[in-house]
Amino acid sequence: MTEDGIAALLARYEFGDACVRRVMLDQEFGPQGRGRVARLVIDARVIDEGLRWEPVCLDLFGVDRFRIDESGDFAWTLYDPPQFTRFDGLIQVDLCAERFGNLHPSNAQEAFEGSELVFAATDGSWSALQPWES
Repeated sequence: MTEDGIAALLARYEFGDACVRRVMLDQEFGPQGRGRVARLVIDARVIDEGLRWEPVCLDLFGVDRFRIDESGDFAWTLYDPPQFTRFDGLIQVDLCAERFGNLHPSNAQEAFEGSELVFAATDGSWSALQPWES
C-alpha cells in the first residue's frame, strides 16, 4: 500500500459513521505466499457521488500483529478515517484513530495501545466492492 494508494482511499471515502462489517483472518484471497492475511470490509460513503454508501475492502498481507477487541454493538463504527503509519518496516492500520485527534503515534507500541481494532502488516491494498443488496 503506497502513500498514493492511501491518499486515493482517503480522498474517495468519508469514514465518519462508517461501519466495519467484516474482519476475516487467514482466508484464501490475495497474493499467495505473503504470510498471514486479513480482509476488512467497511461500509463508507463515496465523497464524489452524493455520499452514497459503498463497501470498501482493505486487504492486508504479511500481518505480523493485530488487536481485535469486542465491539459493543454488532459492528465497529468509525468516527475518523483509518490512520496509516509506518514503523519498523510495517504499516499500522488503526481503525480507532480518533483517540489521537490530529496527532499520530510516535512508535508501533503506541499505535496498538488503546486501540480496539489495529493491524501491523508488510503490505496491503484496497478495492471497492459491489454494493450490498437491499
